Formats: sequence, C-alpha cells, structure tokens
Amino acid sequence: MEFIGLIPAAGMGRRLAPFRYPKELLPIAYEKVPGASVGIRPRVVGEFAIEALVRAGIRRCLIVVAPWKLEVMSYFGDGSEMGVDIAYVYQETAHGLPHAVDLAYGWTRGCHTAFIMPDTYVLPQDCLSRLRTFYQDSKADLVLGLFPTNEPERLGPVILEGDRVVAVYDKCAEPPVRNTWGVAIWGPVFSDLIHSSLPRSVDPIRELVLGNYFQLAVQNGLAVKGMLFEEGAYVDLGTHQGIRLFSELLKQDDSS
Repeated sequence: MEFIGLIPAAGMGRRLAPFRYPKELLPIAYEKVPGASVGIRPRVVGEFAIEALVRAGIRRCLIVVAPWKLEVMSYFGDGSEMGVDIAYVYQETAHGLPHAVDLAYGWTRGCHTAFIMPDTYVLPQDCLSRLRTFYQDSKADLVLGLFPTNEPERLGPVILEGDRVVAVYDKCAEPPVRNTWGVAIWGPVFSDLIHSSLPRSVDPIRELVLGNYFQLAVQNGLAVKGMLFEEGAYVDLGTHQGIRLFSELLKQDDSS
C-alpha cells in the first residue's frame, strides 16, 4: 500500500489570539541535542504531527498552506531533516478541512491517506503507527483514532459498536460519549466521496466540517472503523487550555 501523510496547516489560528505567528511554529518544548555545544533545541508544534507520520513508516507528506502561513514552508523545507519528503499544496482561502483535504486530491487519489492535524499532540506516540496496522488488517475504507477527552462538546465524539463506527458528531451540546477522533487513515473510496460531495459553491462564512464527511461515509455504507486508545490523550495545541495541558503532561514525563 502507498501511504501519503496529509497535514492541513491553512487555518486562521484565531483561538490563540493575540498570538499572530503561525501556531504550527510555536516553540512549545525543548529537547537535548547530543553532542551539540548549545545542548538543547526548541521543538515547534507542527513537528509532532510529522514525527507521528515518520513513526508510522510514512515517508511522503503533503502540507496544505495558506498565504499567511508561508513561514511553515520555510521552516520545514523539503522535510529531509525530519526523515520525510514534504510537498506543499496552496489553499488561498480557508474553507474548512474537507476543502483542504480535497485540494490534495490530485496527489492522494488512488492512494491511502494518513491525516493528522498540525496543532495537536496525541498519545501514545505510536498511535498512528498502530492505526495504520489496524487499517491494513481491517480492510476498512476509513479508520478513526479515538482518544478520551474531558471536553467532547468542543471536539468530535464518535460512537462505536465493537470496532465499527456508527455515528460521528461535531461540537454537540450534549455529547453521547467522552471521546474524540484525533487522527484518521482512509483509502481511495473516502477520498472520492469527499471529492464528489463537496458543494460547488463555497459559503464564505460557514466552514465545512470534516466530521460531517466521516458521518456521510457511515450513512453511505462505507466500512468505517474506530480504534480507541483508552489510556491515550488528545491535546489541542491551538488553544490556550491545550498549551497548559501539554505543559502538565511534560511535567509528568519529567517526574516519571
């Protein structure tokens, strides 16, 4: 199977206001550099998504960028320093994740796509690698990696029956479960579904929601599976609360 990583980095980043720089390039952690005179280097938010792809054995990656995010291209370059080949897709106007996904259709069509957000941190660190194995073994059209969360009303809760996805929600006031999807892998059938279902005219105010297309896949009878990482964590680093939670997780790692 040929896999391509897909990272959408064309959002406006309003939730971190007044921070005005691309959130994907926010230095959020530091690591020791063996043999370096300086000793440590900063790690930016977007590195964690690329690292998850590399852990999953995915060496080709598309990053969707916008006019106000060109610094992302300058920072990650061709990806060689992180062990991955990176190319960029240009999204001139932010119309939501489904539109960003479909912009890459010319490159992902006929392939298997591993999707991860550039402003999230997920545990376990090998979750995307394990999801890839699950995807290949299950022969599903779409698999969702699910994580427990204390704020499902702000995210994308998913109802499972065994490993079968029966419903996908988005920011519902009374979520039926306390989980959220955080990563996904899909095949050509789901890529074709998004491509054929996107509206021809785009509402400039209302952004499209990727979770709605996951639900559409369920309704259309695609094989949609879910893998719950019960001891895992999903941290939205695009919010002030998420950055605080990430800092707490780092402190726990340092003390263990």
